[in-house]
Amino acid sequence: MGPELPDTGTALRADAVGVRDLVFFVLSAAAPLTVMAGFAAIAFLVGGIVAPAGFLIAGVVFAVFAVGFTAMSRHLRGSGAFYVYIRRGLGPLAGTGAALVAYVAYALGQVGFVAVAGLFASTTLRDLLGWSAPWQVCALVLGLLVAVLSYLKVDIGARVLAVLLTAEVAVLFVLSAAILLHGGHEGLSFGSFDPANLLTPGLGSLFVITFVVYLGFEQTAIYSEEARDPRRTVSRATYIAVATLAVLYTFVSWVILMGAGPNRLASLLAGDPADLVFGLNTEYVGTAMTDVMHVLIVTSFFAGVLALQNAGSRYLYSLGRDGVLPAAFARTSRGRTPSTAGVIHTVVVLGVLAGFALAGLDPYRQIVAWTNAPALVGVLALEAATSIAVIRFFRRNRTGETAWQRLVAPALAAVLLVAVLVLVILRMNMLTNLGPTGNFLVLSPLVAGLLAGCGRALWLRGAHRHPAEEADPTSEENRR
Repeated sequence: MGPELPDTGTALRADAVGVRDLVFFVLSAAAPLTVMAGFAAIAFLVGGIVAPAGFLIAGVVFAVFAVGFTAMSRHLRGSGAFYVYIRRGLGPLAGTGAALVAYVAYALGQVGFVAVAGLFASTTLRDLLGWSAPWQVCALVLGLLVAVLSYLKVDIGARVLAVLLTAEVAVLFVLSAAILLHGGHEGLSFGSFDPANLLTPGLGSLFVITFVVYLGFEQTAIYSEEARDPRRTVSRATYIAVATLAVLYTFVSWVILMGAGPNRLASLLAGDPADLVFGLNTEYVGTAMTDVMHVLIVTSFFAGVLALQNAGSRYLYSLGRDGVLPAAFARTSRGRTPSTAGVIHTVVVLGVLAGFALAGLDPYRQIVAWTNAPALVGVLALEAATSIAVIRFFRRNRTGETAWQRLVAPALAAVLLVAVLVLVILRMNMLTNLGPTGNFLVLSPLVAGLLAGCGRALWLRGAHRHPAEEADPTSEENRR
């Protein structure tokens, strides 16, 4: 990573990012081009023509979750969003356990993204330039580049993500416009959204796919200490991000269906499903734009890795500042970003990736599946716990929120998220291609993180050192 910049303390850079920057961070973590090119075909395989409705339903569920989540964000600030919210709502034991679960989930998600980014970079260099580079080397280079960008000022990373995200969304809209102008393969229809068609045996499996692609939208709160006017910025960015993802995923997946044609869809998926979007792009737009799409897939994964790098390093930073981890984790660089935490997080991610690579695992069929499945399970569980924490927090702190914000929406979100979580666990073989024992092993890092966090909280409580036993310096009420 080069010479380390001198540390300047333990405070992140305040007033560094606005609503637009946070939206770019979130949308980049979701990687929309990657989702449409890599996950839409799987959604069609398990859900058929109702796949677009599956993306829409997931967006609605997360919009309900966002009501309580953003209401709490107006009163609490902290770079460990789930950690801060659950700790204040459910107590230090649950909060510290949640923090380690969140870190494990984001770190594993990043490992998978780095691996697949390296794979696509390797194949793109070979196909377009004739260069031969192992995916492991490409992944290492991309991982180190992301670490450097994350180490610099947070707004530098936001500008990089803005450029990359704009490019990948633009290529999706070019494809969409070409299909719509052509009138689709069999004309335009809206059977995907007919409620009668939703009664399909594959609905549970479809939700596994459509919910995983929203992973990362909750990261807006991670930047609350660095945001301009955090009481409004985090809330606005969260709603904009969820709405944008819901519209984008639903619209583009519907257009892809129209481009394929409901009657032709099965035959197109009979070959390699991963070629669905690329094949349609070649058919409707041309080979030159398909080459561009292949390049942008790499940058899409890169943007997602950068967003996850920021999230993981800030969780470690927050735990270091609160005394859960050694104080060195709370050091910041000259750019006022996590320094020690960022370096250690990079070592963890690339170390796990190296272990997978040495084991000879396939980056697409094994590594990304075995890391993103626990990431989805972890984040869904944390979102459900956060919804419960919102209810308890506002029961003790009457701050003017409506009953919808402090009770009804969080309770509804908790029920919906738990239901989806159960479906994901029951259908997890859709992502992992493993049996019950294999799936348990895949989820075991989350269990280990939860136990480690709870154990640390109990030790700190016994030593009368747990930070949550004192007033939270990041809360709005304690800063007034």
